[in-house]
Amino acid sequence: MTILTDKHKKKTAAPRKISTAFLLLFIVITNPLAAYGSNANVPEPGKTQETTQESVQQESQPDTPEAQKEDQLHVLPAADPDLAQIPDQNEPVYEPVSHTQDTFFYRKTLKGIYSSTDLYFYVEDYWDTKYVYAKIQYDVSQLIESAASSVTFSVNDVPVQSYKLEYKDGNSQILYVKIPMDQVHTGFNSLSVSAYARLFDEQGCVDDYSDANWLSIADTSYIRCGYESRDPEHRISYYPYPFMAAYEPAGKGLVIAVSDKAASGEVAAAMNLMADLSKHTGKRNDIELCRISDLKNYQPSETILISDYNDLPSEYKDKMTKAPDSSGNAIVNFIDDSNAKPLLIITSNDDSSLMEAADMLMDENRRKQETGNLAVIEKGSGQLAVNAAKQSDMTAWNYTLEDIMGSGLSYVGPFHQEKYIYLPVSKDFVLAQGGKAVLKFRYSENLDFKRSLITVFWGDVPCASKRLSQEKASGDELTFEMPGDVTGTSASSLKITFDLELPDLLCTPRQSDMPWAYVSRESAIFLPPAADITLSFDSRVSPFSRNGKFNDVLLILSDEPTSVELNLLGQILAMYGEEAKPYGTILVKRAGEFNGKEGDYNIITAGTRNGNAFISQINNNLAFKFAQDGASFESNEQLVLSREYAGKIGIMQLLKSPYSLNRGMLVLTGSNDETLKNLLDYLRDSSKREELKKDCVIIDASQNITALKFIKDEEGKEGPTLAEKLVRNRRSLVFTAIATSAMFLMLLAVIIILLRMRSYRKKNEE
Repeated sequence: MTILTDKHKKKTAAPRKISTAFLLLFIVITNPLAAYGSNANVPEPGKTQETTQESVQQESQPDTPEAQKEDQLHVLPAADPDLAQIPDQNEPVYEPVSHTQDTFFYRKTLKGIYSSTDLYFYVEDYWDTKYVYAKIQYDVSQLIESAASSVTFSVNDVPVQSYKLEYKDGNSQILYVKIPMDQVHTGFNSLSVSAYARLFDEQGCVDDYSDANWLSIADTSYIRCGYESRDPEHRISYYPYPFMAAYEPAGKGLVIAVSDKAASGEVAAAMNLMADLSKHTGKRNDIELCRISDLKNYQPSETILISDYNDLPSEYKDKMTKAPDSSGNAIVNFIDDSNAKPLLIITSNDDSSLMEAADMLMDENRRKQETGNLAVIEKGSGQLAVNAAKQSDMTAWNYTLEDIMGSGLSYVGPFHQEKYIYLPVSKDFVLAQGGKAVLKFRYSENLDFKRSLITVFWGDVPCASKRLSQEKASGDELTFEMPGDVTGTSASSLKITFDLELPDLLCTPRQSDMPWAYVSRESAIFLPPAADITLSFDSRVSPFSRNGKFNDVLLILSDEPTSVELNLLGQILAMYGEEAKPYGTILVKRAGEFNGKEGDYNIITAGTRNGNAFISQINNNLAFKFAQDGASFESNEQLVLSREYAGKIGIMQLLKSPYSLNRGMLVLTGSNDETLKNLLDYLRDSSKREELKKDCVIIDASQNITALKFIKDEEGKEGPTLAEKLVRNRRSLVFTAIATSAMFLMLLAVIIILLRMRSYRKKNEE
């Protein structure tokens, strides 16, 4: 946007001082992003423009401690090979502990004279950690010179150990790294591996062949934490511990129970917590859902009980520290049951408040404030967070490197260097048109600028590149829009690579001569999400989850839901809520309560035709319809079912909702409880969930699956209907209508002004 100086403003001022105001109004309305400029920083998500301007003022100040810290990142962290030690091949010995947690890694390969990678491990706040060490199995190139090569390990950016690198007759090698406990903190920790590898042959140094000096870390490498579990002390802030713990990753023994009435608010809250707790399960999910009267059938080791206070049995009321009042507030009380096992009671006199209590438990910032065993959640308190989330959505998808990583990206060493930015997007993310990146970076001046460049990748697809130049070494910029061929695709990371070529690379370069590059923390990325839905099990979350939250999900239960039905819905919510953030939308209705006119939701239902009246209602919409007696399924044009087989299978079917455009429906059906249990057992295994494909899956008694596709691709369509366009582009249409109206009013005002000016001139001429 052209900025007018005071001098220019005086020259271009219009009669009656109206044109300037109209011009500014026209610019703001027709291009609301123009105020930032084409190369301006994109505002941080959730911040107002005032806050962003304030941060810009701070950035313009002289060198800050943070800036000095960035400059220090250019120093090569690898140790002098002469000072490195022989690798420690003996596993450390510590005092026995009750629990250990191993974090394994994908295979990683480091190439070049200098290269590094980060391995991450997590320490829970309820761990009393006694020791941490790493076992690294690795291979190195046979061409490296051991006298001039080393590997350095750093914990949270603090170097802790350096070892020599040496080729061992093609055999894999193992080394151990003891990690100092004073460098380990609660939450994510990083173990950085920095390799400094030189190449020699019979004729001397051959470092120019940079792909030949490599170090490969095997996927059998791991970091082991040994710990004792802390006493939870009935503190709500420790949730989900002890109800979920790393030493019982399947959640076996945990039961989430609702009252025998199974009111809508109780089931919605239970499903929300089921999805949240399932994030902590490993290969299998053994968490159970049931009614209170069925608890005796499970003998739980931990219980979460969600109930309207009026429907809560007296044996639980008597144990509570405090009862809810008539204001509609919810109570969360962490106590012990009659068997001295952990019990979390969530109750209220208002059914709708139970979901707010579940959201509080899922919201770490709110939960950590509850250091006692009793929490009172005021009715409507969650709405503040919901409104904040909606406001954030309006400016979301604008990120800086500081938002994502807390700092910039540092590159040290010659030749090809690459770093990954792991994007803070949910698994349901698909890039819409209009994505943009503004990268600000600087680099050393000792490069061969004819051969040095920066390249950016969307996943593994190259998007943009730029040659480096000596004139801009102290401050360069790469601005680009995401190319059209990556629109409509997803990626979990951006890869930024530098090729830092030196004109005359000596065989033993000094550390001070090492080339470097730094991508500033102010670099910004704009990633708008696409709004279209995908009805396929290949897409694990669409359309039932969006931005990591449940997306207008309506669960339709039978009028008398069974434990099998509740568990089946719980497991499917666990699958679609892999990221399960709070403040999503889950509603629950009985089949007899459902009104098709209120069906503007993504619907999930489960049960049999004879048990769930809603399934009977939509039978004609199913790819595999029930026979008239409801005891088996009918064949269709894609698969002929034998009579016996048709009565022993469970089917999961995705279809377009018949009640609303651009909505989906998932139906989990079987002819009886036994076939539903087969579906349930299948979904408990996370590895089997990965086998789900297409939009219809048949699961037999042996848990063999048959995947079929019934929903036709829309590639051949001429375009969406007018109604579909209205549904998909509601926000854009509203904005367009407002902008068009404003432009019309401005045009009308200009015409009136011109007419008045013409009339005024005529009078003067007369």
